[in-house]
Amino acid sequence: MIINKEAFILKEIPQFHPSSEEYLIFWREEKKRCIEGYWVGGVWMPGNLYFYINYWTILLNKTAHSKTKTPGKPFLRDLEWEFFYNWVEARGFSGFADDTKYTCNRDYEGQDNYIPAREYIRKTHPKNLGKPLFENEAKNFMMMGSRGFGKSYSVAGGVAGHEFVFDGMKSYDPDSLNNTPSTEIVVGAGDAKYSGDILKKTQFGLDNLPGGIELGDKFYPSPFSKQYGGSWYSGKEVVAEYKKKLGGTWKVMGSKSKIKHRTFKDNPFAANGTRPAVMVMEEIGMFNNLKSSHEASVECMKNGAYKFGSCMYLGTGGDMEGGGTVDARDMFYNPDVYDMIAFEDDWENKGKISYFVPAYRGLNQFKDKNGNTQVSYAKDYLDKFREKLKKGKNARSALDAELQNRPLVPSEVFLTRTGNLFPVADLLNRLAELEASNRERNHDYIGELYIEASTKKVKWKPNTKLKPIYDFPVKASDDIAGCVIIHEMPYEDKDGDIPYGMYIAGTDPYDHDESTTSSLGSTIVLNRLTNRVVAEYTGRPETANQYYENVRRLLKFYNAKCLYENERKGLFQYLEHKHETFLLADQPEIIKDVVQHSKVARQKGMHMSKPLKTYGEELIKMWLLEPYEAEGLLNLHKVRSIGLLKELIAYNNFGNFDRAMAFMMVMYHLEEVKKVKVEKEKKISTIYDQGFWNKKLFSRGGKKF
Repeated sequence: MIINKEAFILKEIPQFHPSSEEYLIFWREEKKRCIEGYWVGGVWMPGNLYFYINYWTILLNKTAHSKTKTPGKPFLRDLEWEFFYNWVEARGFSGFADDTKYTCNRDYEGQDNYIPAREYIRKTHPKNLGKPLFENEAKNFMMMGSRGFGKSYSVAGGVAGHEFVFDGMKSYDPDSLNNTPSTEIVVGAGDAKYSGDILKKTQFGLDNLPGGIELGDKFYPSPFSKQYGGSWYSGKEVVAEYKKKLGGTWKVMGSKSKIKHRTFKDNPFAANGTRPAVMVMEEIGMFNNLKSSHEASVECMKNGAYKFGSCMYLGTGGDMEGGGTVDARDMFYNPDVYDMIAFEDDWENKGKISYFVPAYRGLNQFKDKNGNTQVSYAKDYLDKFREKLKKGKNARSALDAELQNRPLVPSEVFLTRTGNLFPVADLLNRLAELEASNRERNHDYIGELYIEASTKKVKWKPNTKLKPIYDFPVKASDDIAGCVIIHEMPYEDKDGDIPYGMYIAGTDPYDHDESTTSSLGSTIVLNRLTNRVVAEYTGRPETANQYYENVRRLLKFYNAKCLYENERKGLFQYLEHKHETFLLADQPEIIKDVVQHSKVARQKGMHMSKPLKTYGEELIKMWLLEPYEAEGLLNLHKVRSIGLLKELIAYNNFGNFDRAMAFMMVMYHLEEVKKVKVEKEKKISTIYDQGFWNKKLFSRGGKKF
C-alpha cells in the first residue's frame, strides 16, 4: 500500500532556458529517474512508472459523466504500482546496486542473502539503495483482466513508449551520450486492428511529450522527444532516425531504435527476423494461433541460450473468441511452461497462474486519495450489481455478459462472447459451491475397478494414490493417466443386482497411444431415474487398451449400456475382442430427425457431425435448465463432476472438451431412450384403441382362445 502518491508526482515542469545550467541539471536528473527509478522514503518507484505518470499523455474523461476525452496525465493507483513492479521483475530485476547484503539474483536462490524479487522490490527499505540491477534472465508476463482499467495505456506508454524513448537503457550515464544504444520493440496481435489501437496510443504519447519551450519564434521540443520516421502500419516499422547536414553532407542521425508492427493472423512466424528486447501481444483471446506464435517467437528474444527479451501478453474479459480462448487459457494456467512470471491463484486455488486483475481493482470510485483500492466496498458494489441482474429481464444472458466484461475470478475472464450456449453464471455458482464443499471433505470415491476372481464380477477398491483429473484445461505438467471417479455407488436390488436400464453412459474415446493433442478419453455415467451424474472416467493412461479396459469395467460395474463417438474404432474393436459389444448402444434413431436423408448407418455408436453437435449442445442446455423436485433448482445443481462443470463453463466450438462431448453422448442416449418409451406407449395405446385386447388372436380347431 502506497502512503503518499503525491511525493512521486511532478507538480510542474519548470521552464528553464535550454542553454542554462538549471535546464541541464533538471533534465539529466529526470532522465536518470525515468531510467533508474526514483526513491522516496525507502520506497522505489520503477523508472517506467515514473516516466509514465509524469511524462506520458493519454486521453481521459474529465468527469465520470463526460462523453468526450481530453489529453491528460495517467492516474497513479495501486494498479500501476503492481503492473510496473511485475514488469520490472519480468525484465530480470535482481536487486539494487548499493545493497551489499541482499540479492534477488536467482543464481543465489537458497542462500541466506537471497530474497525473491517480488518480495524485495515492494519493501520499504531503510535508505535509498541506488539503481536497479538486471542480472536475471528475462521472463514473459501475461496480464488478464476486465476492460477499461487502463492496461493498454500502461503498456503503450510505460512499456513500448519507455523502451523506445530511452533506447532500452537500464542505467543512466551522462558521459555516454555519444554512444547511445539501440533497441527493438515488436507490437503485434491476431488482427492488426488490436495492435494498431495500442500503437495509436504509443504514437499519441510520443507526439505529446511535455517539456517543450517556446522562446520568441523558436520552439525547443521536450528533451525526451524522439525524431522518427517510417510507418505505423502492419508489416512496417518506425525508426528513431533523422537526417542532419554536417559539413555540407546529409547524415542519418538518431539511435536507430525501432518499433515494428506485426500481424500474426495465419502467420505465427510474423516476428521472424526481429530481435526485440520487448514484445507486446495484444488481445490474445482473439488470436487464432497464439501458442504457435509464441513458440515461433521465442528464439527472437534470445542470444544463444540466454533470454534477453520479454513478451507482454494482454487479454481482456469479454474479448475471448475462437481458438485463441483455448490457447490463452492454457498459457495463463501454465505460466512456467511458457516462461511467464507466476502468481498464486488466491481466488480459485488452482495453483500457479499468470497475472489477473479483478474488476473491483479497476473501479476508480472506490480508490482512496493515494489510489489504493477499497476492496470491500468495490466488491460489494459488483456483487449487488450481479444480484440485480439476476432479477432483471434476460437475466442469464445479462449476467453472463457481466461476468465476461467484469470478471471477479480468473476463470470468468475466459468466458467466450460466442459459442457457449450454456448458462455460465449458474454453472459458475454450482462450481464454486462444489469446490467449497470439497475443500471441507472429499465427497468422491477415488479408486479402481477390478475383476473378482471367484465371481468374475467387477468390484470397487479405494486407492488414494491415484490422481483424478479435476482441472480444465490440464496443465502440461499434470499426470493425465486419470482414474475412475464415483459420485454415487450403483443401486442394488434385494437380490444384489443392478436393474438393467437404470444407468446409461456416454464416451468420447481416443485411439492412439501417443498424440500431440491434449485430448483425453472420457466416459460419463448417468442414473436415468434420478437424472444424476454418478460416475466418470477421464484420462489418458500409458496405452489405449488400458483406457478401454477401464471403460469396460465401469460399464459392467453399473450394468450400463454406452453410446460412444464411433469415428475412432478402438473401443469397438477392443470390446469385440472381449465378445462384449453388447455394452455399446446402437446408433440412435433420433439422428434421422436431426440430419435429413442421413446416409450414415453404423451398427454401434454415432459420428458427431456438425448438425448433430449443434443439436447435442441444445440437448445439454435443455437438460441443465430442466427443473427438478426442489423448488428453484435445476438439473445443473445436481452435477457433482467438477471437471464437467469447468468444461461446460469454458465450452466453445474450437477446443477439446472431452467430458462435454461424453456428456453429449449421454444426452443423445437419454433422448433415444425417451423416444423409444414414448413410441412403445403410443403403440400400446393404439392397440387398446383398436380393441385388440377384446379379440382372440389365435384359434385352434376352429375355436378361438
